[in-house]
Amino acid sequence: MQKVLLCDDELMNRKVASKILIKEGFEVIEAVNGQEAIEILVNTKIDLILMDLMMPVMDGYEATKIIKNTDKLSNIPLIVISALSDKDAITKALELGANEYVTKPFDIIEFRLRVKNAVKLGSYHTLLEEEVNKKTQEIQEALAQVMQSEKDILSILGRTAEFRDNETSAHTVRVGEMAALIASKLSWKEEDTELIRLAAPMHDVGKVGISDNILLKPGKLDDDEFEVMKTHAQIGYSILSQKTTPLLQLAAEIAYSHHEKYDGSGYPKGLQGDEIPLSGAIVAVVDVFDALLSKRPYKKPFSLESALQIIKNDSGKHFHPLVVDTFLQHLDEILAIREALKDV
Repeated sequence: MQKVLLCDDELMNRKVASKILIKEGFEVIEAVNGQEAIEILVNTKIDLILMDLMMPVMDGYEATKIIKNTDKLSNIPLIVISALSDKDAITKALELGANEYVTKPFDIIEFRLRVKNAVKLGSYHTLLEEEVNKKTQEIQEALAQVMQSEKDILSILGRTAEFRDNETSAHTVRVGEMAALIASKLSWKEEDTELIRLAAPMHDVGKVGISDNILLKPGKLDDDEFEVMKTHAQIGYSILSQKTTPLLQLAAEIAYSHHEKYDGSGYPKGLQGDEIPLSGAIVAVVDVFDALLSKRPYKKPFSLESALQIIKNDSGKHFHPLVVDTFLQHLDEILAIREALKDV
């Protein structure tokens, strides 16, 4: 049975309206002022509100304002019933959010029709809201599945490139964690920090397109070989830029820009200073630092002191000074990431 909240301080008015409503099949809950009506609404599911205007304690204007500005109550249809018939009263009630306005004494047939229509409208609105919520939930679940699939694919790509370069290394995972740490210290939003955590491990995915005789060469590359090696930035960008989701966009940006240098001597575009995306500048520092400390087919690991000296010396040349300063300020946390994610 649908419930109507009848709020009126006049007993006779409530009796007349209640009689009509009960005859129409509604359950009627009565209140004598706006404050009492709101207390009822908080604890009871109501399908329609009939609100008088002139009442003690809290009048109908104030009650209507509160109801229509409360998320859980605002969608309940509200009809103002009052002896006031002047235009200003009607306008004020409607401006506060009332759906209908009926003057007293009211025509019984008109009253019944307006009540039925208001309840029907409220039911339609509830059904529509439930359907919207259902569809929204379905969309959110679908997007979450897509996001998870995207994460899984990127993880597989990262590990694929990693295994070709050094099959026992956790380098890419460390780069992601270190990049996220630096981004957070640079006041990136939480969602953007999480994106770089997921995207940074893809920085060298383009190495899947580099032949083993170059990628795994146990020594310094000659000029021609280095030119081939440099193409991994463009290859990685080509792989990751096929879709335009935020995660893949960031991953593509990092793959393309993490070998750019602050002084403009990097590749593939020779970007300089702040022309380099900050994401690429962050990954450039943590990638080189972690690579220096890691064993590779072409080199032994550097000592921590030597690696730090290289980072410091290249600040303003290879690396963005702000990123280097932030990196050094939080070196203890960077080293904790290396300790937690050791090579196996």
